[in-house]
Amino acid sequence: MEEHVPAAPVASETTLVREVFGPLGGLVECGAALESASVGEFVARHRGELDRLLDVVRRLGAFHDASMEIMDGLGYLREHEVAPAVLLMWSGGIEELTPDLGAPETVRRMARAGADRQLAHFLQALVGVAALRGGDDVQGRAREIAEVIGAACTWGGAGRGRSLHEVFLMWRVAFLPGLLMPPSGSAEPFKRRLREYAHVLEGIVEQGERPGCGGNPWSAG
Repeated sequence: MEEHVPAAPVASETTLVREVFGPLGGLVECGAALESASVGEFVARHRGELDRLLDVVRRLGAFHDASMEIMDGLGYLREHEVAPAVLLMWSGGIEELTPDLGAPETVRRMARAGADRQLAHFLQALVGVAALRGGDDVQGRAREIAEVIGAACTWGGAGRGRSLHEVFLMWRVAFLPGLLMPPSGSAEPFKRRLREYAHVLEGIVEQGERPGCGGNPWSAG
């Protein structure tokens, strides 16, 4: 079946791409904190992965150039200070807002919790985009999503990242019930496609194809 891509960006496309770039920005800022690096250093260190990741995002959503340029406008990939209060936001409030928020152990805890939370949000955003705009190749798209999450899982220091398996479980518990249960209001075709992605991703995990566990799948590239 031929995919239909609108001739120009529309509001729904802008909304979708922002839903992807939000958690990605959180992962960059939390990853930089976990690697004790500035955002500029972190982006330079992971430039190849970020470029490939953004290319997958573009293809998953058949996004236009104007939509992809939103990431640059948001400024997440440019050098900037990440205040402890920002990490607190990404973490979902894991710490109290106190004068000691910048203590090293507190920063580490917020960054780790923030990375966990944003990995789950990032997976949801990618699956949502693929379900709505990714066409019928669920197997291929799911594998690309797994590779993206696998790469992002390694950010934050060797051996301290999450695995695709862990992120998949967080996503399945935190997001799917609210989208699939009858009160959700989700359209039935969207529910069916979400279930397809959930089943295929589960298969990837069960087969032991865990990019986050076995190292960064893009590190050699």
